[in-house]
Amino acid sequence: MSISPDLDAFDRAILAILQKDNATPQRAVGEAVNLSAPAVQRRIKRMEET
Repeated sequence: MSISPDLDAFDRAILAILQKDNATPQRAVGEAVNLSAPAVQRRIKRMEET
């Protein structure tokens, strides 16, 4: 699986966390990457749609 070049550091960090445990709450992911839960949700949705 190759990572798309349009993913930024936040996207890659989110993916790394979710690859370890995809049940991690978005709030916890956000805290880990210094983003709000809604921002994490938007990024995950955008990545799912591409």
